[in-house]
Formats: sequence, structure tokens, C-alpha cells
Amino acid sequence: MTAPDPQQPLTLLGGLTPAEFLRDYWQQRPLLVRGAIPGFENPIEPDDLAGLATDPDAGSRLVLGHQDRQDWAVEYGPFAAERLEQLPDRDWTLLVTDVERFWPDGLDFLARFDFIPRWRRDDLMISCAAPGGSVGPHVDQYDVFLFQAAGHRRWQIQDPPGALDCHDDLPLAILREFTPSDSWDLGPGDLLYLPPSLPHYGLALDAQCMTWSVGFRAPSLVDVIGGYFDERASALEESTRFEDPGRAPAVHPSEIPSSDRRALRDRLRALLAADDAELDAYLGRFLTRPAAALELAPDDPEQATTAPPDAVFDIHPGVRRAWFQSTDGPVLCLAGKNYPLPPVAPEVLEAFCAAESLSVAEWREAIPNIRDILRDGLEAGWLAPRDFNAGP
Repeated sequence: MTAPDPQQPLTLLGGLTPAEFLRDYWQQRPLLVRGAIPGFENPIEPDDLAGLATDPDAGSRLVLGHQDRQDWAVEYGPFAAERLEQLPDRDWTLLVTDVERFWPDGLDFLARFDFIPRWRRDDLMISCAAPGGSVGPHVDQYDVFLFQAAGHRRWQIQDPPGALDCHDDLPLAILREFTPSDSWDLGPGDLLYLPPSLPHYGLALDAQCMTWSVGFRAPSLVDVIGGYFDERASALEESTRFEDPGRAPAVHPSEIPSSDRRALRDRLRALLAADDAELDAYLGRFLTRPAAALELAPDDPEQATTAPPDAVFDIHPGVRRAWFQSTDGPVLCLAGKNYPLPPVAPEVLEAFCAAESLSVAEWREAIPNIRDILRDGLEAGWLAPRDFNAGP
């Protein structure tokens, strides 16, 4: 499994090559593409989405109100079917996140955007809306592709952004002021790319409106640094203390002497020092950590040892997988852990990262430590065994 040819024009990008799009539009300016997926037929009906919104494992919310009235309200799922059946004729939007976890074909749709590394990808969110439905003018801190799967939606942007103050008396982060500079009506098959921090406002124009949103996460550097410091602090022994044998008597008892400050600075620098290999390993763990909202069910890790080689373990669809090439060979990054591997082709690593299930028989040649991976996955809960007869 490989990424699209960076020099091959894509209909999805309006005839631009991935290289041209990333050079001229990504994180810079919007791109509207008419007929981005010719002949597209929407495989998900509003009733399907409503059914998913009743699932306790799905992330869903319902936004009601209209910009003219400023009467916004938001409810969070899971929803009772009766609540969704009682919705009014207009001015509401139902949104469900991480749809690819519940609809396998969603991963095929997301693969259309593989010219951007998957570690940057967040999820596929699908919304359906009644006429007038919206979430209000707002700003996202991530890149997003907005694909119109059915019906029609009007998208407006404000460029330049201007003031970005939000109402503090509303349940949503809705901008106080929004003056559209551009407006487009999207129909089935149309696509709109928006860079981060660009105010935008979507309004459903009919009762068939369904929009698919492909978002790309950008980790906060504060979170990256905080996670790194947390790891380093956890690695220290509780008994690790400042030591100062043979120190000189104090001259001024309230002073922090320069010798003490220097000794503490040196200790801090030594504790925080890291080479590229260590930082790469940390980033692999950080970028594949399970999302906080992911509900996992730990199982007996010994099954990784007792199960026969052909036993199959299903991978939780929300688990993050990636790999990188280190100076010592490839490193597999899986659910917040690293697994150094012997030399193996990128195609094999890509296949592993796309697999929906694992077995020792399938992977023991390419991944010698596959049983360690299975044990960790069972213990953490992102692996679930299919039925098999465990050995004694």
C-alpha cells in the first residue's frame, strides 16, 4: 500500500498533483473542487447515521439553532431513538465522529487522502442536517476537507480572518462577528479544503444535506513537550534527590548560592538531554497513543502465548499505528509503544499498519516479536481474540 504519486494529477484535487496542492494550498488557502469524486453515490443514509448516534461507543452530538436567532443549543449522544425521531423540520445538525471505526469502507474513503501522512489524520466525521442546520460560524485549529455526499450546503469563509472572539454565553465556540468574503454552494461530489484558523460557516440548504469531514490533527507543541517531560519524570526513581556532600558553609542563609544553582542546572540538563534516536522513539509513542475517549477492554495477555499460531486477534479500529526508519532499522509504533524490527520492506510495514487482525502464523517471519505485540495488545485492550481453544 503506497501513497498516491505526488506528480500524478488527481480529480480529487481538481486536477492538481499532490505536490502542487501541498505547495500552493495546504495550510495556506482554500480550494474548491467541483465533481471531486465523479459518479459518487452516498452509501450512508440519514437513518444509518441516526442509528450510529444511538451507539454508546460512537461520539455524536446534536446542534440546534440558527445564526439569525443566536439560539444555539447542543446535546451529546448516545441518543435515544425517540429523541431523534422528534426533531423539528429545520435548523438542526447531527454529527458523528470516527465513523471509520464503525464503517470499514470509511477507511477506503480516507485512503484517498494518503498523500498526507496518516499520523496527521484525525477522523471521518459525517453530519446530516435539516434545512437551516449549522454549527454556526467558527474556526478550526486543523486542516479539513469538506465533502458533500448528498444534498446541498452553502459554505462561507471570512478571509482575512479579522477578530476571532467567540460568544462566552453560548454552548458552542461561535464567533461574535462573521463577515463572509466568499460563498459557495456545494452539491453531491463537491469538495472544499479549508486551512486552519480560517473562519467558516456552513448552512444546510435542503433536507438531504449530508457532509463528510476529513480532519487532520496537528498536535500542540505544549502537549508534545508536556508528554516528554511526563515520561522523563516517570522514569526517575522516587528516591532521586539532590545531593551535596562536602558543601561549604552558608555565608548568607537566605541566598541560593551559585554553586547550588549550577549543580541543579547541570542535573536538569543531564536528565532532559536526549539524542535524535531517543526523541524519535518518544514521538512514535506520543503520536500513536490511544485517544482519551477510546474505550478499550483489556484481556488475559497470556493468551498471546497459549494461543495456537493460527489464532486470530482482531485489532480495535480506533488504534493508531505508524512506523519510522531509524539508523538501526525500522521501528513500529503501535498504541503508544515502540517495537524495533529487523530489516523489513516498507510495503510489509504498510500492510501491518493497515491490517484489521493479527496472527502469529501470518507475521512471525516479518515481525519476530509478534507475540510480544499480541501480549501488549491484549493487556491494553486494543486486541480481542477470536474464538480458539487455548492450549494447557
